[in-house]
Amino acid sequence: MYQAYHLYRLQRYSALVQNMAHKILTYIKTGYLLHLITAGELALLYIMLHVCRAGAWIMEANTAGRFLLLLPLLWSPLFPQLDARSRYQDYKMMKDCFYRLGFDARLIKPFAKSRCQRDALLVAAAEMGVRPQCARYFKARGYRWYHLFPDIVFEKPAVLFTRSFLVTTFFAKTYHSKIKYHPGALKNSRPLRLNQTAAA
Repeated sequence: MYQAYHLYRLQRYSALVQNMAHKILTYIKTGYLLHLITAGELALLYIMLHVCRAGAWIMEANTAGRFLLLLPLLWSPLFPQLDARSRYQDYKMMKDCFYRLGFDARLIKPFAKSRCQRDALLVAAAEMGVRPQCARYFKARGYRWYHLFPDIVFEKPAVLFTRSFLVTTFFAKTYHSKIKYHPGALKNSRPLRLNQTAAA
């Protein structure tokens, strides 16, 4: 009896570890470009503070003014991480959509104009077995790996400073998955329906 209970506890713990590992890995994959940007900004901060001794420079004179001057740089690593968190919400939502509805161009069209959203969506699509369709859709729309900036930067740059853009980019609401997924079964998952409608 004790051995059976011990085996149950061990299996439950193993499942929890596997689930947590999958979530962490998925979070990294859905926002890998944003994590690289954060790492670069942290490296730049380290160079400024320790190699260039910006900390000592701040304390020399006019400390408040110099600190305010460097404040945007000190805060900069936070914004890619807020963006990455929002993209993880997109991933969870689209994975549910792919599971229920399969591939439909109308589902992914709103996410096509942002590289970070495309990356998150492709991770969800790969887990649900529709990545080739999504990749073909993005390619047909003219998107390539080197298209790093959102379309809106070139189409309507003023929108970057609006409240709606800032909220959707950095403060997306937490999405709670409606479907319980088993990490070990995700590679073999297939959507319930495959609709290859190519909406314009």
